[in-house]
Amino acid sequence: MEHFNGSDYPTVYHGMGSRHGETGDGGGGLSWQSDSPLSREEVRALAGGLPRVFALVREAEDEEIVARVVAYGLALPGGDAATVGAIRGFGRWTSVRSAAYRLGSDLVWLGDG
Repeated sequence: MEHFNGSDYPTVYHGMGSRHGETGDGGGGLSWQSDSPLSREEVRALAGGLPRVFALVREAEDEEIVARVVAYGLALPGGDAATVGAIRGFGRWTSVRSAAYRLGSDLVWLGDG
């Protein structure tokens, strides 16, 4: 098993200037590789859907502020959730509802859907 820490991570190349085969969109960003055997829709179907973005909020004790964001997160297609705390670190949860319950906060879905 490989172990990486700090600067031991391998270099990641992005965009048109890459020497390792990534294709670019002409604007410096990455684009979908045209020679891939799978379409975007097929990849979405294999993954079981798309992740959804949410926030976990808690009522604030301060009278001027109504609520405070505790964490931002992604609900993954398999049902698991991952959060990035606004104050603390990262979290991995069995569900979005579990994350909200364990962090004593309310769930707010962000974005479309």
